[in-house]
Amino acid sequence: MVTGLPWYILRLSTLFVFGFLLTSCDKSITPEKPFETYNTSKIDSLKKEVSYITVPIDLKVSEIEKQINQQFKGLLYEDDSFEGDDLKVKIWKQADLKFKARGDGFFIFDVPLKIWVEKKVNVLGMSQSPSTQFEMKARFSSRPFISANWELKTLTNAEGFEFITEPKLRLGGFNIPITGIVSSLLDNYQGTIARMIDESVADKVDIKTPVLTVWNKLKEPLQVSEDYDLWTNVEPQDILMTELRSDKDLIHTSVSIKAIINSSVGKTEKKIRQSTELPPIKFVKKLPEGFGVYLYNLVTFSQAEKISNELFRSSRYKFSGGREIEILGVHVFGGEKNKLIIQINTAGDLNGTIFLTGDPVYDDKRRELILTNTEFDLKTKNVLKKAALWVMEGNLEKSIESDFGIPVDPIFEMAKSSIDEFFKTELQNGIKLNGKVNEIKPIGVNLQPEGLMTIVEINGDLGVKL
Repeated sequence: MVTGLPWYILRLSTLFVFGFLLTSCDKSITPEKPFETYNTSKIDSLKKEVSYITVPIDLKVSEIEKQINQQFKGLLYEDDSFEGDDLKVKIWKQADLKFKARGDGFFIFDVPLKIWVEKKVNVLGMSQSPSTQFEMKARFSSRPFISANWELKTLTNAEGFEFITEPKLRLGGFNIPITGIVSSLLDNYQGTIARMIDESVADKVDIKTPVLTVWNKLKEPLQVSEDYDLWTNVEPQDILMTELRSDKDLIHTSVSIKAIINSSVGKTEKKIRQSTELPPIKFVKKLPEGFGVYLYNLVTFSQAEKISNELFRSSRYKFSGGREIEILGVHVFGGEKNKLIIQINTAGDLNGTIFLTGDPVYDDKRRELILTNTEFDLKTKNVLKKAALWVMEGNLEKSIESDFGIPVDPIFEMAKSSIDEFFKTELQNGIKLNGKVNEIKPIGVNLQPEGLMTIVEINGDLGVKL
């Protein structure tokens, strides 16, 4: 006969089994929360893209003509002494000169001249000084160029002359030709006229001031987007220039300002120093093109949580043994090594809180911010190993990773609309930005105290229209 166990032993056994069944069906865990931290140096350490801002410069040939004609007019030369050559000479510019493009970078032009000559002669022991007046055209070629120190210059050469009326002296009823004497004089004097023309261009045509204005205006902080409080400013570095090209009406060149374009969320307080001089020009055969700039778009943690809760709240996940977990809510924040921490509050066969970590990245195909390398936080792992190993065996973290996604189409739209507005900016009266966007792509996600900062790289062409 088997003696029955005491009644109190049976009661304790019954309570133990019942308690075991309860705890095996409804686990409660509260792992320690991961440390919240952010590395803000990642944005600051981004490699700065070199950009080239093109500034086309068109000089009207008519303006250069105007400057020369205003300074180079009237009486050009006067020799009122017979000493040395028995000649007195006066030379006037008769009409305005006109440039014609020759096609090799040179312009040709005629300078209409009126010349008065008085010649001292001895006839039968008597000194006489008959005079005459005639017209001619002196021909020149001139090549405009810009010096390294920002002066527009011309290199003008004499190309001969043509008499409109023949120079003759009338003496005693006879005409005395003096073409040879006058030709010799003009051969020497044409060089003087060429130098006068070159000096008038260097003194009167200013190209440095408008470029210096652009240089300084680009430095000033410019708000790209009010909604995102996005600002840019430019750090000019060097100036590259192509040789002048000419056609009938214009002289063309292009300046490319080598620069770093910075962007920031919030206006930078860095003091901007205005330049009084430009760096020496570096001449190149072909200008590099394109600009690159990083813009930053913030998805706040409150926005990320709203999207995450819309995705996961009330979702149910099944596990082995018929177990099931319901997600009550999600909270997100930043952790070490730029990890996104996902805090999930659960009910069902596991009551409490679990923490997942993952790397936030941009997915080209989904056009979303997604998670990779998602896993249980170390302290959550340790708790689950003791209390609910079946959760770790159920690939919950992979399911969360697969379903997690924050759309970034608004980021693309923000970047495009911001730059489009930026291109409409008038830096100063008559100085406007002009450009186009070729590519917009997110290149990284950096966790900031405020949320997920998406770093967007924008490439395109940027110019300044004068």
